[in-house]
Amino acid sequence: MLKELSNRVPQNRNQQNREKSRPQEPDVQYNAMLEIQTMESSIKRYITVHGDHLNAAEYHSLLQMIKSLEELKTAIKGVSLD
Repeated sequence: MLKELSNRVPQNRNQQNREKSRPQEPDVQYNAMLEIQTMESSIKRYITVHGDHLNAAEYHSLLQMIKSLEELKTAIKGVSLD
C-alpha cells in the first residue's frame, strides 16, 4: 500500500508545481463512451418494453441507431486526444 501511495506522490517540487498548475481535464473519451453506452442501453430497453407495439420500420430504425452508436464507439476508441 505504501508503494502505491509513493507512486502517486510527485517525486520533486517541480513535478508538484506542474501537476498543481495543470488544469484537471475531464476524460472526454470516457465521458463520450459513457453517454453512448447510456443511449444504447436506453434504446435496447425501449425495444424490450415496447417491441410488441413497434412496426417493422420503427424496429429497423432503432436497430440502425444501435449500429450507428456502436460505430461511433469504435471511432472514438481510435482517436487519440494527446
